[in-house]
Amino acid sequence: MIKKTFLSLPEEFIQPQNAYFHVLPIPFEGAVSFRPGAVRGPDAILDVSDQMEYIDEKTRRPFWRLGVYTHDPIPPQDSPALQMETIERYVRNNKLYSPERFVIALGGDHSVSGPLIKVAAQTFKDLTVIQFDAHSDLRDQYHPGGKYSHASVMARALESVDHLIQIGVRSFSEEDLIRFPKQVDNFITPDDVFERFEQTVETILMRATTNVYLTFDMDAFDPSVAPGVGTPEPGGLDWRCAVKIIEAIAAEKNIVAADVVETAPLGGNNVVTEFTAARLVAKIMNAVSMKKIFKSIL
Repeated sequence: MIKKTFLSLPEEFIQPQNAYFHVLPIPFEGAVSFRPGAVRGPDAILDVSDQMEYIDEKTRRPFWRLGVYTHDPIPPQDSPALQMETIERYVRNNKLYSPERFVIALGGDHSVSGPLIKVAAQTFKDLTVIQFDAHSDLRDQYHPGGKYSHASVMARALESVDHLIQIGVRSFSEEDLIRFPKQVDNFITPDDVFERFEQTVETILMRATTNVYLTFDMDAFDPSVAPGVGTPEPGGLDWRCAVKIIEAIAAEKNIVAADVVETAPLGGNNVVTEFTAARLVAKIMNAVSMKKIFKSIL
């Protein structure tokens, strides 16, 4: 069986020892609360990625020449707690986080971001998590999954970091308002993005510390852009605004790692969401690569 790799690059660019970019598939959905399917997300993203051109249409830079290694998927476990332990152990044991590489994980439901953020916060000083999401994910517990629910992942993140910027939020609970009033006051809504784009980008950059972990739930997009998600919410971000924000963050800050989660393929001929997710992964890679010191490879 041929191993799936992101972009299906030539052999010389997919070797782990030489690759700057490391793609980590995590096909887990044991902590979702509505429509299933996120377990198929990583595979679907990898499948469509080989239909994409290698070069970014805006910068014209072949970011992939830095190398893109795709790890074997972290296998799904029987419980959310065991899954979180497995993810954390894999990242630690393989010493994935380093200034010498950039890890981007593919979910899976959003719960998988918890251990990724935890290890990143212990590796990189003064880390800010920047979350693109329709939902705040600040509940202390939610079923299924309990404290490891995808609806609780940012509550877990706040146990590891002091700085959380939430972009695209348009759904949150009364519990969030009570437990995290300042966080709720600082939500960056889609209206903020659309009506005051430049000012909103300045606010994001002002609030963020130098080191940033980027987590992108695909339901941050409007369902017209990404319909294949577990819990779609109307009134979301569009493609161009989201990408421009990421590019601005990458230009001014040090994005140390990222994840793209909650792609739940619809099946049949509707592959819009997985194509959008794959393009998003490539856009993040390209944005991050712009600050690398390139030799003759670019």
